Amino acid sequence: MGEGSGNTAAPGQRVTAAAPAAGGMVESPTETAVCAALRAWLVAVLPAGVGVVAGQSNRVAPPLPPFVTLTLSGRERLSSGGWHYTATTRELAVPTQLGVQVRLFGPGAGDMAQRVIALWRDMQAADFLSAQGLALSPLDVQSAHQSGFVTAEHQYEDCWEVNLLAQVTFILSIPQDFATTLPVLTIGADAAYPPQE
Repeated sequence: MGEGSGNTAAPGQRVTAAAPAAGGMVESPTETAVCAALRAWLVAVLPAGVGVVAGQSNRVAPPLPPFVTLTLSGRERLSSGGWHYTATTRELAVPTQLGVQVRLFGPGAGDMAQRVIALWRDMQAADFLSAQGLALSPLDVQSAHQSGFVTAEHQYEDCWEVNLLAQVTFILSIPQDFATTLPVLTIGADAAYPPQE
Protein backbone atom coordinates (compact mmCIF):
# COMPACT_ATOMS: atom_id res chain seq x y z
CA MET A 1 0.00 0.00 0.00
CA GLY A 2 1.31 3.44 -0.90
CA GLU A 3 1.63 6.10 1.72
CA GLY A 4 -0.97 8.80 1.28
CA SER A 5 -3.28 11.03 3.23
CA GLY A 6 -4.61 9.14 6.25
CA ASN A 7 -2.66 5.92 5.72
CA THR A 8 0.91 5.41 6.82
CA ALA A 9 3.44 2.94 5.56
CA ALA A 10 3.96 -0.26 7.47
CA PRO A 11 7.17 -0.47 9.50
CA GLY A 12 10.12 -1.09 7.17
CA GLN A 13 8.23 0.10 4.09
CA ARG A 14 9.11 3.81 4.16
CA VAL A 15 10.97 5.28 1.16
CA THR A 16 14.18 7.08 2.14
CA ALA A 17 14.64 10.28 0.14
CA ALA A 18 17.59 12.57 -0.41
CA ALA A 19 17.22 15.90 1.34
CA PRO A 20 16.09 18.71 -0.95
CA ALA A 21 18.45 21.61 -1.62
CA ALA A 22 18.42 24.33 1.00
CA GLY A 23 16.31 27.35 0.13
CA GLY A 24 14.04 27.79 -2.84
CA MET A 25 14.56 27.95 -6.57
CA VAL A 26 17.67 29.58 -8.00
CA GLU A 27 17.85 31.17 -11.48
CA SER A 28 21.03 31.75 -13.44
CA PRO A 29 22.27 33.82 -15.03
CA THR A 30 20.78 36.69 -13.10
CA GLU A 31 19.52 39.86 -14.77
CA THR A 32 22.45 41.68 -13.14
CA ALA A 33 24.97 39.30 -14.74
CA VAL A 34 23.33 39.64 -18.18
CA CYS A 35 23.36 43.45 -17.96
CA ALA A 36 27.00 43.41 -16.81
CA ALA A 37 28.01 41.29 -19.84
CA LEU A 38 26.09 43.53 -22.26
CA ARG A 39 27.59 46.64 -20.65
CA ALA A 40 31.10 45.17 -20.94
CA TRP A 41 30.52 44.57 -24.68
CA LEU A 42 29.30 48.13 -25.23
CA VAL A 43 32.30 49.56 -23.35
CA ALA A 44 34.59 47.41 -25.54
CA VAL A 45 33.12 48.54 -28.89
CA LEU A 46 32.34 52.20 -28.24
CA PRO A 47 34.95 54.99 -28.26
CA ALA A 48 37.00 55.49 -25.10
CA GLY A 49 35.36 57.72 -22.53
CA VAL A 50 31.74 56.89 -23.44
CA GLY A 51 29.86 56.08 -20.23
CA VAL A 52 27.45 53.12 -20.23
CA VAL A 53 24.81 53.25 -17.48
CA ALA A 54 21.57 51.51 -16.54
CA GLY A 55 18.63 53.06 -18.33
CA GLN A 56 16.26 52.89 -15.38
CA SER A 57 18.17 54.50 -12.55
CA ASN A 58 16.01 56.60 -10.27
CA ARG A 59 17.35 59.82 -8.78
CA VAL A 60 20.61 59.59 -10.73
CA ALA A 61 21.67 62.41 -13.01
CA PRO A 62 22.87 61.31 -16.46
CA PRO A 63 26.62 61.49 -17.05
CA LEU A 64 28.09 64.13 -19.34
CA PRO A 65 27.62 63.29 -23.04
CA PRO A 66 28.50 61.17 -24.84
CA PHE A 67 26.92 58.34 -22.90
CA VAL A 68 24.76 55.25 -23.43
CA THR A 69 21.86 53.81 -21.47
CA LEU A 70 21.12 50.09 -21.41
CA THR A 71 17.67 48.69 -20.55
CA LEU A 72 16.26 45.18 -20.81
CA SER A 73 12.98 45.75 -22.63
CA GLY A 74 11.42 42.33 -23.24
CA ARG A 75 11.55 38.57 -22.67
CA GLU A 76 10.09 35.93 -24.97
CA ARG A 77 10.35 32.20 -24.41
CA LEU A 78 11.80 30.55 -27.54
CA SER A 79 10.96 26.91 -26.83
CA SER A 80 9.71 24.54 -24.16
CA GLY A 81 13.24 23.97 -22.97
CA GLY A 82 14.55 20.84 -21.32
CA TRP A 83 15.84 19.59 -18.00
CA HIS A 84 18.38 17.34 -16.33
CA TYR A 85 18.92 16.26 -12.74
CA THR A 86 21.68 16.76 -10.20
CA ALA A 87 21.91 15.04 -6.81
CA THR A 88 19.45 17.48 -5.23
CA THR A 89 17.83 19.52 -8.01
CA ARG A 90 16.05 19.45 -11.33
CA GLU A 91 17.71 21.93 -13.70
CA LEU A 92 15.18 23.49 -16.10
CA ALA A 93 16.79 25.23 -19.12
CA VAL A 94 14.62 27.85 -20.84
CA PRO A 95 15.94 29.48 -24.05
CA THR A 96 14.73 33.09 -23.97
CA GLN A 97 14.91 36.00 -26.38
CA LEU A 98 15.80 39.23 -24.59
CA GLY A 99 15.04 42.67 -25.97
CA VAL A 100 17.77 45.17 -25.13
CA GLN A 101 17.18 48.89 -25.63
CA VAL A 102 20.39 50.87 -26.17
CA ARG A 103 20.04 54.67 -26.26
CA LEU A 104 23.08 56.69 -27.34
CA PHE A 105 23.36 60.38 -26.37
CA GLY A 106 25.57 63.28 -27.33
CA PRO A 107 27.84 64.26 -30.21
CA GLY A 108 28.52 61.33 -32.52
CA ALA A 109 25.53 59.32 -31.23
CA GLY A 110 24.53 58.35 -34.79
CA ASP A 111 28.03 57.07 -35.54
CA MET A 112 28.05 55.08 -32.29
CA ALA A 113 24.64 53.61 -33.18
CA GLN A 114 26.03 52.49 -36.53
CA ARG A 115 28.98 50.83 -34.79
CA VAL A 116 26.64 48.93 -32.43
CA ILE A 117 24.46 47.81 -35.39
CA ALA A 118 27.48 46.68 -37.41
CA LEU A 119 29.14 44.71 -34.61
CA TRP A 120 26.12 43.11 -32.90
CA ARG A 121 25.64 40.54 -35.69
CA ASP A 122 29.39 40.08 -36.17
CA MET A 123 31.52 37.28 -34.73
CA GLN A 124 33.16 39.87 -32.49
CA ALA A 125 29.99 40.14 -30.39
CA ALA A 126 29.42 36.38 -30.33
CA ASP A 127 33.02 35.70 -29.26
CA PHE A 128 33.02 38.49 -26.66
CA LEU A 129 29.76 37.37 -25.04
CA SER A 130 30.80 33.71 -25.12
CA ALA A 131 33.96 34.63 -23.20
CA GLN A 132 31.78 36.17 -20.44
CA GLY A 133 30.82 32.65 -19.29
CA LEU A 134 27.07 33.09 -19.76
CA ALA A 135 24.75 31.28 -22.17
CA LEU A 136 24.27 34.63 -23.96
CA SER A 137 24.54 35.27 -27.68
CA PRO A 138 23.46 37.95 -30.18
CA LEU A 139 20.40 37.19 -32.33
CA ASP A 140 19.37 40.24 -34.31
CA VAL A 141 19.29 44.02 -34.32
CA GLN A 142 16.50 46.35 -35.36
CA SER A 143 16.98 49.56 -37.31
CA ALA A 144 18.27 52.55 -35.37
CA HIS A 145 16.13 55.64 -35.12
CA GLN A 146 16.60 59.09 -33.70
CA SER A 147 14.39 60.10 -30.81
CA GLY A 148 13.90 63.49 -29.27
CA PHE A 149 15.79 64.30 -26.10
CA VAL A 150 15.72 67.62 -24.27
CA THR A 151 18.20 68.20 -21.46
CA ALA A 152 17.39 69.81 -18.11
CA GLU A 153 18.70 73.05 -19.64
CA HIS A 154 16.02 72.78 -22.37
CA GLN A 155 18.61 72.02 -25.04
CA TYR A 156 18.13 69.43 -27.76
CA GLU A 157 20.65 66.59 -27.60
CA ASP A 158 21.43 63.93 -30.20
CA CYS A 159 19.81 60.66 -29.15
CA TRP A 160 19.76 57.47 -31.19
CA GLU A 161 17.98 54.29 -30.13
CA VAL A 162 18.96 50.75 -31.14
CA ASN A 163 17.04 47.64 -30.10
CA LEU A 164 19.15 44.51 -29.84
CA LEU A 165 17.84 40.96 -29.59
CA ALA A 166 19.86 38.42 -27.62
CA GLN A 167 19.35 34.80 -26.69
CA VAL A 168 19.91 33.71 -23.11
CA THR A 169 19.39 30.23 -21.73
CA PHE A 170 18.13 30.71 -18.19
CA ILE A 171 18.63 27.75 -15.85
CA LEU A 172 16.14 27.39 -13.03
CA SER A 173 17.37 25.07 -10.24
CA ILE A 174 14.35 23.49 -8.56
CA PRO A 175 14.86 21.54 -5.29
CA GLN A 176 13.92 17.92 -5.92
CA ASP A 177 13.37 14.91 -3.66
CA PHE A 178 14.89 11.66 -4.84
CA ALA A 179 14.47 8.09 -3.59
CA THR A 180 17.94 6.88 -2.60
CA THR A 181 16.83 3.60 -1.04
CA LEU A 182 13.68 1.61 -1.53
CA PRO A 183 13.15 -1.56 0.52
CA VAL A 184 11.34 -4.39 -1.21
CA LEU A 185 9.33 -6.77 0.98
CA THR A 186 7.76 -9.97 -0.24
CA ILE A 187 4.65 -11.50 1.20
CA GLY A 188 2.98 -14.76 0.43
CA ALA A 189 -0.15 -13.67 -1.43
CA ASP A 190 -2.05 -16.90 -0.73
CA ALA A 191 -1.23 -16.73 2.99
CA ALA A 192 -2.03 -13.05 3.43
CA TYR A 193 -4.97 -12.99 1.02
CA PRO A 194 -6.48 -16.47 0.76
CA PRO A 195 -8.30 -17.08 -2.53
CA GLN A 196 -12.03 -16.88 -2.39
CA GLU A 197 -14.27 -19.14 -4.41
